[in-house]
Amino acid sequence: MWTLADPGSDAGRAIGLTPTELTIYQDCGELMAPWRADRQGLFIAHITSSSGGCDPQTRVAWLDKAAGFQLDGRNVVLLDVGGATVARLVASGQPPRPDRESFEVTDAFRRSLDPPAALPARVIPADRRGLLGRWVPVRGGSKAPKQPYLELGADGRWSALDGCNGSQGGWAAGSAGTLLASSGMSTLIGCDNVPVGDWVSSARRAGFDGTTLVLLDQNAKELGRLRRESGADVTSAPAGT
Repeated sequence: MWTLADPGSDAGRAIGLTPTELTIYQDCGELMAPWRADRQGLFIAHITSSSGGCDPQTRVAWLDKAAGFQLDGRNVVLLDVGGATVARLVASGQPPRPDRESFEVTDAFRRSLDPPAALPARVIPADRRGLLGRWVPVRGGSKAPKQPYLELGADGRWSALDGCNGSQGGWAAGSAGTLLASSGMSTLIGCDNVPVGDWVSSARRAGFDGTTLVLLDQNAKELGRLRRESGADVTSAPAGT
């Protein structure tokens, strides 16, 4: 359990963290957000559900801006993409809900924070600027009702369509092509789809093979390849392309 030391009107809020979920305790109830982090200092979380009278569509400015973290003793400082402090979490006492189900910090969770395997030699690491924009799969989806795509926004949010199902979440990029993405709920309509949402939520590194965006998992296994959508803003293209 943590107490939000700042900013502004949210100061003093109780924050709960389990290995899978961040909870913001509000007057109306609770806002719940899946979160991810790594040992490099990346951090992302976005609200997907709520309890009580809270609106699950609520946007929390400091949480939306958070893209990294650093430790300050027992406390946690959340940072934006430029390294500025957006919130400070101060270690707290007992949870406000003593009936909250207990959890275990497992070895599997600890391993999930480890740095991913290096990119293949031919793949150039992607940075945040190079990832911005809309991407479409290099292969597949020709028979899907709609064009599959992945869009990585400057606001730290991503959205995707696999051809018939939409998904979204938060994302952050680090050095050497590291990538973290959280994901929320998705529809489950069957079609000739391309699972671009699964690609980005499972990705731990991103790089360019020429102008093709390559997403890879923790073990550097290739998840998928995408190209910049025709007519998209080329100012977001990787350096040297």
